[in-house]
Amino acid sequence: MNEDGDYGLYRYRWVVLGAFMLIGTLTQLMWLNYASITTTTSELTGVATLMGQSESNITLLAVMFPLIYIPVSIPAGIIIDRKGFRYAVMLGAVLTAGFSFLRLFAGNYPLVLIGMIGIAVGQPFVLNSITKMVAAWFPTEESALATGLATLALFLGMIVALALTPALLDGFGDNLCAVRWLVLIYSIAAAAGAVLFGIFGKASPPKPPKRTEAELQSESASIDFKSFRKIFGLYDFRLLCVILFIGNGAFVGVLQLIDRILKPKGISQDTAGYIGAVMVLAGVVGCVVIPSLSDHFLRRKPFLILAAAVAIPTLFLMAQLNSTPQVYIVVIFMGFFLFAAYPLVLTMAEETTGHALTGTATSILLLLGNAGGVALTLLMESMKGIGETPFYWSMISLVVLFMIALTVAFFLKEPGRGNGELPASP
Repeated sequence: MNEDGDYGLYRYRWVVLGAFMLIGTLTQLMWLNYASITTTTSELTGVATLMGQSESNITLLAVMFPLIYIPVSIPAGIIIDRKGFRYAVMLGAVLTAGFSFLRLFAGNYPLVLIGMIGIAVGQPFVLNSITKMVAAWFPTEESALATGLATLALFLGMIVALALTPALLDGFGDNLCAVRWLVLIYSIAAAAGAVLFGIFGKASPPKPPKRTEAELQSESASIDFKSFRKIFGLYDFRLLCVILFIGNGAFVGVLQLIDRILKPKGISQDTAGYIGAVMVLAGVVGCVVIPSLSDHFLRRKPFLILAAAVAIPTLFLMAQLNSTPQVYIVVIFMGFFLFAAYPLVLTMAEETTGHALTGTATSILLLLGNAGGVALTLLMESMKGIGETPFYWSMISLVVLFMIALTVAFFLKEPGRGNGELPASP
């Protein structure tokens, strides 16, 4: 513990961050619960066959998450700013755990779908709380690292879901009963996570951390239409919306279509999956290294520019190259820099809007990020047949979009340098 006048810095902040990371990991684990066991392979029967459903119906279980995120994101942000991050995360954790148990009726698809919808409703309350939690417990010089670690937990949840689920299904017998055992384990983990966060996830320290943004101060805020006008009145925030729409949209599009993007190059589906996993793992490392450097220099803009600049040649090379080893090298650089931009955007948004409205601001950004994922995936799908090589011009379109994102990033101003305060209400 280190107290200095009106401010304090407590070692317990890492406990709160760890409890939050556990919930974040579990939300992503639930999202991709069925993703790696949908279809029948030489090793596993596949959930679609076991449940007597089409593959599209099983895929819909995961698709519900980005679709539901869009309408729920803003209400979740308002609740976060009014009630605080602890209330919102607990709500999300309880929804996740409660509706997860509903999926034990594995032979009843409507009940499984309702279960996934309930979990999906809880997700924005957790993910949109990242910046509120960081601002409540961490000083400015640690905020990017803390946001990066919280984001890292989301990627770890994806990795665990994709890597562990097939092994568990196989171990339990590769039948409908095995699906129930799999769901039971994940549901118990979700319930345990909710309990642990309830015990360790304190709302705020005795004294707030020292931060540079203009509005640090209260855990709750009164949200109305003027608040939205204030947020969108911020020049930097509008630019960050464009950057996240493109960056997150490209990340989702490439990951969802990676096997089809690489298939024309003679790269098998299994290898494409490994390439996607390597890209995510590189992103996990990037989410620690780049935000740490950003905190050290107390600069966000140069690292966002670097991320956008690296994305342009790596996406272009991914479209051009046919060699599997070369593609591996390219996606390592792409994942390392592109994924690291995500926590930096969230950190810069919080420093721009101030603590009081950061829940709503984060919700707007993540709403646009999910909308970008849907929009750019559809764009890539619509362009897949142009030219001789499928998805070549889809990748080139992402290159063009990142040129726009790079240009936009150059116009950003560092928070606290003349643009960090909310404009006065009219």
